[in-house]
Amino acid sequence: MNEQPAPASPPRRRGEKQERSLARRARLADAIVQVLASHGVAGLTHRLVAQAAGVSLAATTYYFDSKFDMVAVASNLTLAGYAETFRRVARSRQLSMGDYVTRLVGNAAERDRARATCWAEVMLDAPRHQESLELSRRWFAELGDIWLDIARACDAPPPAARSAIDTSIGLLLVMLALGLTEAQIGAVLLEGKDALDAWAPTLPAAGGQPVAAPAKPTRKSAGTRERIIAAAIQILIAEGPAAVTYRTIAQQAGLTLAGPAYHFPTVEGLLGAAQERLFEESKQRYRTVVASMDDGPFDLERLIDRTAAVFLREATEHAGRNLASYAVWLQAARRPELRPMVWSAIADQIRAWHRVFVRLGGSPTPLEALLPQCMFIGKMIRLLATGSALADLENARRDFAFDLSSLAGQRFWLRPKTGTHN
Repeated sequence: MNEQPAPASPPRRRGEKQERSLARRARLADAIVQVLASHGVAGLTHRLVAQAAGVSLAATTYYFDSKFDMVAVASNLTLAGYAETFRRVARSRQLSMGDYVTRLVGNAAERDRARATCWAEVMLDAPRHQESLELSRRWFAELGDIWLDIARACDAPPPAARSAIDTSIGLLLVMLALGLTEAQIGAVLLEGKDALDAWAPTLPAAGGQPVAAPAKPTRKSAGTRERIIAAAIQILIAEGPAAVTYRTIAQQAGLTLAGPAYHFPTVEGLLGAAQERLFEESKQRYRTVVASMDDGPFDLERLIDRTAAVFLREATEHAGRNLASYAVWLQAARRPELRPMVWSAIADQIRAWHRVFVRLGGSPTPLEALLPQCMFIGKMIRLLATGSALADLENARRDFAFDLSSLAGQRFWLRPKTGTHN
């Protein structure tokens, strides 16, 4: 009798291959987040992603045809993680609105710093590319739904949802720019300590390069320095900090390659000079508005009107310069030598808002003097990253009315747990 061989088990190579492919793609996605966090969108390349993931260059080009494909994967990855975490927490109904924001920023300062930096990179790059605008619009649509759920769970009014989005974005950018720790975040948001004391950055170590000192400051070279700074700002607006190099500056300013290096020994110094110029321009615009408030009565309604007017002007007429400025703030997350200059602008606004609330007849806490700036920054980034939709511009005054009225009345949804301040 002829024995028939037992049938062989069906091969499972296809399933195993698919699993390996998914695992490799996930590893590449994590590597993209890391590269975006450390190099920015302008510095993102297939080669750097391959190195970070420990795979061949061919593997990255196989999965991702273009830089935008990689940016989209990173954006979707961070959105999925954020949405899942906060929807789960919202269902628990155990935290307040302030708890959610504090937890979000605290986690971003430590555990989720790379993803938070990646997210900020994608948002600040969005106005430069239509594809990225669509990504960020999807992001903010999802954020709106999440925070409305959280507001309902906390019995907070719907305007608090948009307020929480803007405040958390502003706090995130400040945290990243200054390199704050979770403990520093908690000291201000939970314990009520003054950010002017708790967040002031330490200066770069001795022996480091100065931020913005010219090589040989002479009257004759002043015009050339101005051309270099103007060129740097234009590149910041168009492409971001990672695109600012001696070569690109020389091309933009019509100089030899040696020209920018002669006047600014380091690229960081050049970025610092550009940021300083942007700060001074912005401060001058704000000073003009503040001076105009000295004429006639000053009350909450007038403050809301002027704040909304300033915001609309900054979001439209000066949108590019604000985009450039915030991009350098994010660069300070990687370049600590830029932080003192960023802090100077932040501290200046904290003091200014403190004076404003005192003029209204109040006794503002340190947190109440900090939050308006964070809301302003967050709202600006949200509008820039989504293309400044007409509806958002029209709603600006209503949003500021809700937030500033709550702060002036000391009933804002984010308050220290102790109820005291130092």
